[in-house]
Parts: sequence; structure tokens; C-alpha cells
Amino acid sequence: MIALEPAAEACLARTRSSVTNVLIAISGGIALSGLVLRWRDRAAIWRAPDELRQGLLAGLFLLLFSSYAVRRVGASRARLHDPQRRASRFYQAHLISAVIGSLAILLGLCYGWWVRPRLDAVSPFWVAALALGFLALPRADELRDFEDPIPEPNEPTR
Repeated sequence: MIALEPAAEACLARTRSSVTNVLIAISGGIALSGLVLRWRDRAAIWRAPDELRQGLLAGLFLLLFSSYAVRRVGASRARLHDPQRRASRFYQAHLISAVIGSLAILLGLCYGWWVRPRLDAVSPFWVAALALGFLALPRADELRDFEDPIPEPNEPTR
């Protein structure tokens, strides 16, 4: 296993830390939405039209696709080719992907509030948010084998 240069290692650690913070926020959002939905009066739920249910599920699929696309395109080898911008693009792609995934918590809360406040109905939204957060955690292989290393923050630009 080849070690990363120090600037790439620092970028990887910073990105992992930020995405982990988003994962912690996702966990808190799941707990909070679970508490909110726990006391939702099931008998008083307004019968949501089928279009609302389908729209919220379509929104979940849109979030899944968007999060994946942002991470794949934003952290692609072609986008990371420029060593001057590699660290910021890498960081942004992974963090934005995790934040987009965290929006599934809000969709799940809306689904539980208006459609069905049960664990089996809301859990796909929660699982999607956690899965997208974990997928956004960067791997060291993504920053390996570039021709030019990431410059140190105190190095002058060429």
C-alpha cells in the first residue's frame, strides 16, 4: 500500500471528518424525526392522496441519484486532475453528496407526517440517508496515482 503525500493525507482526513459530522447529524435527525412521529396521532392522519405518496418516493429516488451523481462526477479523475483545485473539489464533492443524502430525513419526516407514521414506512428514508452518508466517506485510493501532488497550503502557486 502506497502512502499518500502529506497534503493529500490532510485533505482526506478533513473530508472524512466533515462527512462523519454529517453522519452524526443524520443520526440525530433520525432520532428526532422518530420522536416527532412517535406521538403523531395515527387516527387523525389526513388521508394523503396517492400522488403525495408517490411524489415523496420519487423525491427519495431523486435524492439517491443526485447524491451519487455529485460524488461520482465531482470527485472523478478528470475533475481532480488539476493539483491546485484537487483538494477543494474532492472535499466539496464528498461533503455535498452527504448533505444531499441527509435530505432524505426531511422527506421521511414528511412521509411519516402526511402518509403513514410507522417505522416500516419511514425506515427506507432513514436507511437511504445513512447509506448515502457512508458512501460519501472518501477512500484513500481516490487521491492516489496523480502525476502532480497537491501543493501544501503555504506553497506559492505556479
